[in-house]
Amino acid sequence: MANKKIEDTFILRSQSEIWKRIKKISKSNKIGSAYLFSGPSGCGKEGTAIRFAQLLNCESSNNIICGNCSSCFRSTSLRHENIKIVFPLPVSANKNNSQNITLNNNIIADSISQKSIDHFHKIRIPMANRILIHSIRELRKSLYLKSTSKGMKIVLIFDAHLLSAGQGEAANALLKLLEEPPPGTTLVLVTDYSELLLPTIISRCQRISFPCLEDVHVESWLNSKMIKVSHIPFLVGLSRGNMHNAKFFISQSTDDLIEQINNLIDVITNTKSNSWRKFIQDYSRLAKQEKDKFEYHMMLIKIWFHSVYKLKNSIDDSLHNSSLKLKMEKFIVKYSSVDILSIIFDLEKIVRATYMNLYMPLVLTNFLLNTKKNLKK
Repeated sequence: MANKKIEDTFILRSQSEIWKRIKKISKSNKIGSAYLFSGPSGCGKEGTAIRFAQLLNCESSNNIICGNCSSCFRSTSLRHENIKIVFPLPVSANKNNSQNITLNNNIIADSISQKSIDHFHKIRIPMANRILIHSIRELRKSLYLKSTSKGMKIVLIFDAHLLSAGQGEAANALLKLLEEPPPGTTLVLVTDYSELLLPTIISRCQRISFPCLEDVHVESWLNSKMIKVSHIPFLVGLSRGNMHNAKFFISQSTDDLIEQINNLIDVITNTKSNSWRKFIQDYSRLAKQEKDKFEYHMMLIKIWFHSVYKLKNSIDDSLHNSSLKLKMEKFIVKYSSVDILSIIFDLEKIVRATYMNLYMPLVLTNFLLNTKKNLKK
């Protein structure tokens, strides 16, 4: 429980300006029917949304979360009757297979339990790549039922951009709900990719944009985990204000991370057909079967190029104090006219492509060809 309190405090402290705005909304008693929390991955959007829901249902205050009332106790475990959480589920979860349903229910219950302990925990259900229309239909039924409890009904929709996955049935169903919101209900859509949401959904939400976490907050968190002091600058530089990254990196060997980055850069900067063919095959498979791992590798490449850009323009970066700097310096000399920003932009498009169900072999082929053009000597 002590660790949970530390994590909760960290979220509110690291996004203090956002939290001030949220408290002001709550104190005014002018709560909107829908909010859109958007911003980079790992910046605390979901945790802040959970705390917002707890604040709106606190029985003692509309300005702070007392932590002592019965509502706060129920909110802490994410078992509050007024708080509904929607997230991507596998299509099989809605089929008449009792074994699959039991397995999925156990995974879901465990994920929610982990989320209640660590608000930075990312709920990932195997084979879940969209928010199901079934989830929205069930949500509509529950929201229009008369509630016997005090407080507001709060709906938290994590990875809201996946409402638009597939044929977008879930997005259209949610739009109807936003057009006629039930009284005493607030929906909070949380996403890393707001541009993938329907414009009609965005227009019905009050937007709250989150910045990435400042390095000082990531450094503070790493220090609390008893990380070797000499490794912290490197890990801060890799994390880029993303707590999901930081949590993953502390489970990895620093030497392995450096080797992995160098190998990825070698692959995309050479023009050997066999190497490119293997890259396209391997990462097309990852994009389909292990999306998290795919995003992680693309993120490593992007971080490396960000650091190269800073080195080229004499801007300090934590990664310049690591062994990665030597390869960066050689890269800058070899490709003196490289268009780094275009490469970074293309990497961001690759990740978005996985959520748009585009044909990844073609996406990756175009990326390698564009990178070759951008590596101007």
